[in-house]
Amino acid sequence: MGSSMSAHKSRSRGKDVMKQHAVHFKAEFTISEGKIKEYKKLIKEMSKLVEANEPETINYQFYFDKSKTMCTVHETYMNSEAVFFHINRVASQTVIPKIHDISRITKFVVYGTTSKKLQKAMERLNPQIYVPFAGFNR
Repeated sequence: MGSSMSAHKSRSRGKDVMKQHAVHFKAEFTISEGKIKEYKKLIKEMSKLVEANEPETINYQFYFDKSKTMCTVHETYMNSEAVFFHINRVASQTVIPKIHDISRITKFVVYGTTSKKLQKAMERLNPQIYVPFAGFNR
């Protein structure tokens, strides 16, 4: 009975985690001509700050195209509240404005179940939003 109870508790915890509704972003940036070195410095700084201060940011990865004129960032947050935590932390408040001075978002895609408050906050980015249908996480 003890092992059966442990397995049940473990499954219950797993269900609770799934209910948190992870939110995934894919943002594409076009970098201003001659600004790649500065852009790289800023995203390294941003990454370090996010990693050190935002435990509910699950994934934060930057990718460049071959010509290094475009950058795509993949971001995953535990839930909508974690996105707001990210927006209100030092990295977003100090580094993001500098990134926006030398680049512009050309595409913003959201995957996951987002709160109405987050949907409202993202309106100015004109995001494409995809809601979960089927699948799993390990």
